[in-house]
Amino acid sequence: MFSSGQDPYDPNRGGVPSPRGMSDFNARFEAMGPDAPMPAKVVTTRMLMYIGGTCGVLLSLVFLLPLAFPTDMMAQALDEQTALMAEEGVEMVMDVETMRALMAVYALVTGLYGVASLMLGRRLSRRTVGAYWGVVVFQGLAGLFLLWNVLGGGLLMLVPLGFTCWMLANMFSKEGRAHYGLL
Repeated sequence: MFSSGQDPYDPNRGGVPSPRGMSDFNARFEAMGPDAPMPAKVVTTRMLMYIGGTCGVLLSLVFLLPLAFPTDMMAQALDEQTALMAEEGVEMVMDVETMRALMAVYALVTGLYGVASLMLGRRLSRRTVGAYWGVVVFQGLAGLFLLWNVLGGGLLMLVPLGFTCWMLANMFSKEGRAHYGLL
């Protein structure tokens, strides 16, 4: 037992653990405190958004690179690719202007994704409801776009789709919602 003068419910001693199977009710309120640290799940989502945003911006620069080459040089490279594909029995019907327009669209889409992801990742630290829902809507739209690509045959899109679903699950978790005051 306890010697006299010791309180078994003293918080400095560790107290009595809560019964198993019952959630810690006060933990949710502590997560909503103004000085509460960001939960690990939200930190993971923020880190993945920074990584995805950086990759998007860098990929955008890669797509812009061919636009710096002269048209005749690009036409020669496209002719070589058309000849190689013809050997495989695939007919490629694309001119230089179409290829340049396609590269510009790819650069725009990946660049916008990268910049938006970096900006939203930065706003997650502000703990506003707008930042929370901005990330949820952004990742939801990205997930729908990736799912559309997977259903269209782009099986390589399963990897980013998995990361997108993981980020959404982290934001919808109890810890994520409590951190933004949405319990």
